[in-house]
Amino acid sequence: MLETNSLANVAIMSTVEIAVRKVKKLSARQAKELLGWLTARQPDATKQPRRTARRKTTARRSMQRLKAWQDSVRFTTDWQPPRMPDDLVKPVRR
Repeated sequence: MLETNSLANVAIMSTVEIAVRKVKKLSARQAKELLGWLTARQPDATKQPRRTARRKTTARRSMQRLKAWQDSVRFTTDWQPPRMPDDLVKPVRR
């Protein structure tokens, strides 16, 4: 019962809020070490993109080409969809 009461009094915080509180308590030396570690963990720009990213960009590029083609041919023909003759259309009754 003691555990449930102590958990009820704890404010719900996001992971970011918890991280910010912990970082604020670091000493200058610890902060420098953390920054060095974060810098080493950043992705290298020379690495190849992942296969999924390549697939997404290819799909996006092909969709852009399709839309560009569709826009280029839109309204370029005189064809009209066939319409039903007016004498065959029943008026709408309300």
